[in-house]
Amino acid sequence: MKPLNEKLILKDATINKVQFDTEWFYKLEDIAFYLKEDLSQVDFIFLPFTIDGEEEFVKCSSFEDIYRGRIEFT
Repeated sequence: MKPLNEKLILKDATINKVQFDTEWFYKLEDIAFYLKEDLSQVDFIFLPFTIDGEEEFVKCSSFEDIYRGRIEFT
């Protein structure tokens, strides 16, 4: 299992992310590809992301939800 480090994820330009208030949310598909894991059991919400200049609503999760989902279902 690949280690999950939020500082590295924030720096990674291949992972789409958006900040609301003080919390970061990450595009779940990007995180799943980055980790090479099935994250279908991770809790998610739909938030607007601007990707390649276009706004779209995508599944995303906070770092804590991703971390918790990985532990519970691995």
